[in-house]
Amino acid sequence: MTLALYGDKDLVTLRDLADNIVSPEVQRADGVASVGVTGGRVRQIQILVDPSKLQQYNISFSTLTSALGNDNTSTDAGLVNKGQQLVPLHIDGEFKSVADISKVQVQLGKGQTIALGEIGQIIDTYQDVTLEARKDGQPSVSLSVLKQSDGNTVSVSDNIQKAVKEMQAKLPEGVHVAVLSDQAKFIRSSLNTVVEHTLMGGVFSVIILLLFLRSIRATLIIGMVIPISIISTFSMMYFGHQTINTITLGGLALGLGSLVDFAVVVLESIFRKRHEGMSPEEAAKAGTAEVGTAVMASALAQIAVFAPTAFIDGLVKQFFWPMALTVCFSHIAAWFAAVTLVPMLAAKILRGKVDEELPKGRSVNPMVWFGRALQGITNVYSRLLRWSLTHRWVVILVTVVLFGASVYATRFIGSELTPKTDQGQVNLFVNLPQGTDFDVTNKVASTLEERLKSVPEIDSVFTSVGSAGGGAFQSSATNTANIQIMLKPIGERKKSTDQVAEQVRGLTTGFTGAQIGVNVPSGVRLPGLGGGGGFGGGDIQVNLSGPDLAILQKLGDLVEEEISSVEGTRNVQNTLDRAIPQFNLTVDRDAAAHYGVSLRDVMTALRTAYQGSVATQFKTASTQISVLVKYPNDFTNKLENFNNISITTSSGAIIPVSLIAKVEPGTGPAQIRRQDQNRVASVQASVFGASVGEVSAKVKEKIDAIQAPDGYQVTMGGQQQSQSSSFQSLYLILILSVVLVYMVMASQFESLYGPFIIMFSLPPTFIGAILGLLVTHRTINMNSIIGMIMLVGIVVNNAIVLVDYTNQKRKAGMSLPDALMEAGKVRLRPILMTTATTVLAMLPLVIGFGEGAETQASMATVVAFGLSLSTLVTLVLIPVVYTLLDGWMDGVKKRFKRKPAAIQDSGATASS
Repeated sequence: MTLALYGDKDLVTLRDLADNIVSPEVQRADGVASVGVTGGRVRQIQILVDPSKLQQYNISFSTLTSALGNDNTSTDAGLVNKGQQLVPLHIDGEFKSVADISKVQVQLGKGQTIALGEIGQIIDTYQDVTLEARKDGQPSVSLSVLKQSDGNTVSVSDNIQKAVKEMQAKLPEGVHVAVLSDQAKFIRSSLNTVVEHTLMGGVFSVIILLLFLRSIRATLIIGMVIPISIISTFSMMYFGHQTINTITLGGLALGLGSLVDFAVVVLESIFRKRHEGMSPEEAAKAGTAEVGTAVMASALAQIAVFAPTAFIDGLVKQFFWPMALTVCFSHIAAWFAAVTLVPMLAAKILRGKVDEELPKGRSVNPMVWFGRALQGITNVYSRLLRWSLTHRWVVILVTVVLFGASVYATRFIGSELTPKTDQGQVNLFVNLPQGTDFDVTNKVASTLEERLKSVPEIDSVFTSVGSAGGGAFQSSATNTANIQIMLKPIGERKKSTDQVAEQVRGLTTGFTGAQIGVNVPSGVRLPGLGGGGGFGGGDIQVNLSGPDLAILQKLGDLVEEEISSVEGTRNVQNTLDRAIPQFNLTVDRDAAAHYGVSLRDVMTALRTAYQGSVATQFKTASTQISVLVKYPNDFTNKLENFNNISITTSSGAIIPVSLIAKVEPGTGPAQIRRQDQNRVASVQASVFGASVGEVSAKVKEKIDAIQAPDGYQVTMGGQQQSQSSSFQSLYLILILSVVLVYMVMASQFESLYGPFIIMFSLPPTFIGAILGLLVTHRTINMNSIIGMIMLVGIVVNNAIVLVDYTNQKRKAGMSLPDALMEAGKVRLRPILMTTATTVLAMLPLVIGFGEGAETQASMATVVAFGLSLSTLVTLVLIPVVYTLLDGWMDGVKKRFKRKPAAIQDSGATASS
C-alpha cells in the first residue's frame, strides 16, 4: 500500500508529521512489516569543510568524522555510594546545540588540537532536494507500506485503513492522508464480483430446476443441498490451508454447476420412481441405486482431471493448484450430499402425490408452459435420434467437419499468458539525460500534470520527481520522474484503462531529449529480466546477451527498430538506449601500491568529498538529525578542484588524489546488467489494440530474421517466455487428464468398451470452447486452457448418464436401438437440467461485468460454450458411435467364432 500525506502545509511540516505521527501509527497496525517515508524536507546539520584548511593543517576527512563521533556520546562511568545506595555516574557528552558541534576539538598531532568551527562552516539546514512529491498538485510526502510475509493482504489493508481514520484527528487542519494504491482494493472488488456472479448463477439454477421439476418441494431439496455443499467445501479448504481468493472462488463458481448436477441426477431418478408409484422410501433407495454408479463415475472423473497438477511446478501450479483443490473439495462434498442427503430429504419431503401429467387447456402457469415446451423438445429429439441412427455417417461427417473448422479457427483467436485486468491505474515514467537539473525535470513533470487535467477519467494524480539515492556508491537521480495516475471506478468511466493509457501517450509529445513511457500495471509478476531504464517492463520483451557492450547497443537499436514496425506495439524502449556523459577516473595501481592506498580508499575519499559522510547524529527531543561532513558545492562543482582532494595513506601521511589517479571525460551506459557471465540488455514494448500472443508472434518473426554475431543471442523473454512454458505444462495436463478420466471410468464400469464410447463426447467440447472465444472476442490464455481441462471432467457426465442407462436397458433385454431411444428419452431431462444449471451459473461470469471479472470470464466462456455444444452434439453423437462400435464388435466376435469352428471341422476331417 502507498499512502500520501498532503495539504496546505510546507514540506518541512509534512515530513515531520509523516515521521512522527503517520509512520508510527501505520507501523503499529497488525501485520505491517515496514513503512518507508520519502519526500518532504529533512533537517540536516552540514559541516562545509574548507579544503585549504584541511591541507594547511594536514587533516583528513576520517579524522573529522572520528572526532565528531567521539565527542557526541554518553556512557556510565561506574557506581558511586550515596548513603546505602549505589548510584550510577553518568557522563552526558551528547551535543545539546549546534554551537556545541563547532567546539569539537580535532587532533593535529604532537598534542595540538583545533576547533572544528575554525576548519569549516557549520549550518543548520535541510538535505539537498533530490526528490519532490505532489498529490493532485499539492505538496506531499509518500509512505510505502509492506506487509509481513505471512500477513493477509486484505486484513493488513483493513488494519491500515482503520489506523489512517484514527490518525486523521491528530493531524492539523488542512492536512490529509490519502491511499494512493492498495493491492487489497482490487482483491476486494474482484472477490465481490465473483461472489455476486456466483449468487446470481445460483438463483438462475434454482429457477431452472423449478421449471424442469415443476415441484417446489423438489426444488427445496436442491436449495438445501447447495449451501450445505458450499459450507462443506469451505471446511475442507480451511484444513487444506487455502484462502478465499479470486482463483478459489472462481473454482467454486465453476463447480457450482456440479454441486447441483449430482443432486439433480439423483433427485430426478427418485422423482421418476415416485411417479411410477413407489413409496417415498422405496423411491429414494431405488432411484439412488439406479444412478449411483453414474454419479460416482462422474465425480471421480472430475476429480481425476486435476490429479496431474500435483506433478507440475512454476507459475501454472500457483494458478491451478488452489483451484484444483477447491474444485476437488466441492465435488467430494457434492457427491456425498447427492448420495446421502438428497435421498434422505426426498424420502421425508416428497410424500405428496407426484403427478407429472400436464393439465389440459390453456394455463398462465409458466411451469406448465415450460413443461409443454420440454415435451415438444423431447418429441423433436426422439425423431432426430431415430433419423441419426439411420444416417450415422452423416452425423460423423458433420462432427469431423465442425472439429476441423474449430481447429482452423484457432488462428483467429489471440493468445496471452493471463487475461488483462482493468485495475484503473496508469503509470507514466519520465527519463531526461543523465545529470539534468532537478528543476528542469520538475518543470517537465508539472507540464505533464497540467495536460492530464484534460482527461475526464482520471481521479487523482501522484507525482514523484527525482530519487532519494540508494546504496553505498549510488547517488540520487535528478533526471527521472514517475507519475501515478489513478482512474475513476470502472462503472463511472466510459474508457478502459488501456484506452486512457493510449490517450495519455498522445499527451507526452513535444519534450525534446526526454524518454517518456506509459505503462499499465499487470496483475501478474513475470520471471525474467525486469523493466530497465525505469520504464517498468512491458508486454513484449526481447533479451540480448553478449560480451561487448558496444555491439549490444547496435543490436538493441536494430531490434528496437524492428519491434517499432510491428502493428500494435507502443512505448518501445531499449535499456541501452543512450550513453550518458561521465568523468572516468583511472587509478594508477603502481602509484597506489607505493603509497599504500587501496581502490576502496580512493572510492571512499571521493564519495565523502563530493556527497559527504554522516559522522554522527544530533539528538533532539523528538528526532535524530544527521551531521554531514562535506566540501562546499562551489568547490566540488569544479573539475579542476579534483587535484585538491586529499587521501590518507597507510603510513598516516596525507597526499592529493591526483598523485595516484587521473580523470578524463567520457560516456557510459545508464545501466549494466549481467546474466550467466554475459552482459545483457532488453528491448521492451507495450501492446495496444491486439493480444500479446498475436504481437509476440509477429515480433518473433522479425527477430528470427536478425543474424546476430557469433557469441551474441537475441531471444524472446518476459511474458512470451512464461506463456510458452506455461502453455506446455497445461497441454500436458490436458492430455494426462483425458487418460486419467478414461482410466477412472474403466475402473467404475469394469469395462474398456463403455468408457471408450463416452470419450467421444470430448471433441465437441473443443468446438464449443473455440466458438465461445470467437464470439466473445476473448483470448486463449492460462485461464481458458484451465477451463478446457475442467471441461474434460464435466462433459463426460452427460455421456456417462446416457450410456449407463442404455446398458441397464440392454441387460433388461432391450435391443440396442430400442435401449438408446429409451435412454435418450428418459435421460434427456436430467441432462438438460444439469447442463442448463451449469451454463446459467456461468452466465454472469461469461458476461463479465464488474471489476476483476476479466480474470474468470475466459474460463467461464470456455466452460459454458463447450458444455452447451458438447451436450447438443453428445445427445446425437454418442448413440451413433455406440451403434457403430457395437456393430464393429459384433463383426469381430463373429469372425473369431468362425475361426474355431473352421479349425474344429478341419480336425474332424483329418481324424476321419
